Amino acid sequence: MRTFRLLAIGLVALFVVLACGGNKTSGYNERDQESYSFSKGANLTGWFQVSDSIHSANFGKYVKEDFGELKKLGVNIIRLPIVFHTMEANASYKVDKLFFDLLDQVVDWAEYYKIYIIIDNHSSRGNNPTPSDINKTLVPLWAEVADHFKDRSEFVLYEILNEPYDVGAETMSASRWSDIQQEVIKTIRAKDQTHSIIVGGYYWNNIDSLIELPEFDDYNLIYTFHFYNPHIFTHQGTTWGELPLTNLKGVPFPYDAHEMPQIPSELEAWRIDQINRYHLEATQEALASALDKAVKFSKDRNARIFCGEFGVNMPNALREDRLRWYETVVKLLNDRDIPWTQWDYSGAFGIYKTPQGGDIYSDLDTDIVRALGFTPPTQKTSETIKDSFMIYGDYFGKGILPTHSVMKGARHDLFDANSYEGKYAIFWGSPAQYDSYTFQFTRAVDWKYLKENNYALRFKAKATNENAQTPIDFDVRFVDRQSDSELPWRMRYKIKQNILPADAEWHTITIPLKEMTEHGAWDSSWHNPEGLFSWEAIDLLQFVAENADLSDFSIWLDSIEIVKKEGI
Repeated sequence: MRTFRLLAIGLVALFVVLACGGNKTSGYNERDQESYSFSKGANLTGWFQVSDSIHSANFGKYVKEDFGELKKLGVNIIRLPIVFHTMEANASYKVDKLFFDLLDQVVDWAEYYKIYIIIDNHSSRGNNPTPSDINKTLVPLWAEVADHFKDRSEFVLYEILNEPYDVGAETMSASRWSDIQQEVIKTIRAKDQTHSIIVGGYYWNNIDSLIELPEFDDYNLIYTFHFYNPHIFTHQGTTWGELPLTNLKGVPFPYDAHEMPQIPSELEAWRIDQINRYHLEATQEALASALDKAVKFSKDRNARIFCGEFGVNMPNALREDRLRWYETVVKLLNDRDIPWTQWDYSGAFGIYKTPQGGDIYSDLDTDIVRALGFTPPTQKTSETIKDSFMIYGDYFGKGILPTHSVMKGARHDLFDANSYEGKYAIFWGSPAQYDSYTFQFTRAVDWKYLKENNYALRFKAKATNENAQTPIDFDVRFVDRQSDSELPWRMRYKIKQNILPADAEWHTITIPLKEMTEHGAWDSSWHNPEGLFSWEAIDLLQFVAENADLSDFSIWLDSIEIVKKEGI
């Protein structure tokens, strides 16, 4: 088991050599002499991976208690993928203050539970090749991040860039990426001389590109690689990448000629060549041989190594094959004393029964969890909510996913400082007609019980109006997309000027569920109400400018909750 210890001599932190492979260890802070494992963990995806701005991140996806549950599972490393270029304030190469406000809380939770937290710059992804001048972004952003976290504990690590890659030498090359990586290392060290920096090869962080990396001028590096061998197996069914494998399914592991599926006709020749070589690659011996390259690199360089990602796409792989792959790869990594974080905790490559994730006490795939060497909690039947609960406070409640639609470029903000209570409110700014804020419920709620037992939707709202002639008019509605009718029937309550005057004051709006009225349904055409709305099939709550363009308004929402209302 890898461990990190501090040896403080004078003002300089010296690093001892690990027993396995001669790898160097990172420094520990003087205030904490205890040794902690750096051996296994998970990627918390879909949290700080937002495509537009940190102001649209669903920060409530995980809370402090989730970190406690991860610790109980056996996780001692969390890799946190962050799309750095969306954390800037107005594309200024300056980090948005909100980003640090939120990330500081995450680091607080990790330090509390003594879990290592890797700040992973996950900006390089998809089919967009890494530009050869990416240092223009990396250098100023990493300088600010390192300066911000320089006094944090040893549990914080920096990963310069996830999976840089080229689609031709004119875009990026191994030597150019090495130069950029050394420049970023020096930038970080100018601010922070303590924390470990994770570096990786330029070609999707694969093992062969790891071997090509130079010996960087730094005393505290960890060299990372990702492991998805064989790619045909681990990525069957994926819809992204240079050439997706969307229709490939049922590829077995290990190779079995009798179980190989029919090859989709749309696959490119080089993909078919991969399938033709699959019998050579889908063996324990082939996987071991690939990982031994990383071990040799570690020994030759006296360098620490780390597997930052590995996993199998869930939807198209047979579960028993997926399980065998995890058992094989985890044993190979552990036997070689290579620390790792699997991709991912809750998602298509995750440890839950479905790609949607769920509750750790009822929805884990416990066999996959054990194959990873984690200890799952005892599973039980999930409980249906039949009581008051918070939808949005400063953050969203557990099991609630926010989305918003923007029809005419209106600004939306989940973390507006103009709040009724707490730190933040939702700014629903200048909504065009049909613009909406939507909350999806991923936990089971007994809405029929709540309706019949005098519960209400209650929230705070404030509005201003630049045009006094425009009346406010929007709907608050539930949508039953799960109903057997296959139409998304709506139950709504209309918000008018008498309920929410545009006076720049906060108002409490209480909507008894009993008083909502059926509205109809829309798929590709409008359907008038037919009495088919089902309170047992609700999965969406929406605030929507259904009836008018409200571009003259600014609207704020806060403290959205379901409450018990007596006397209805």
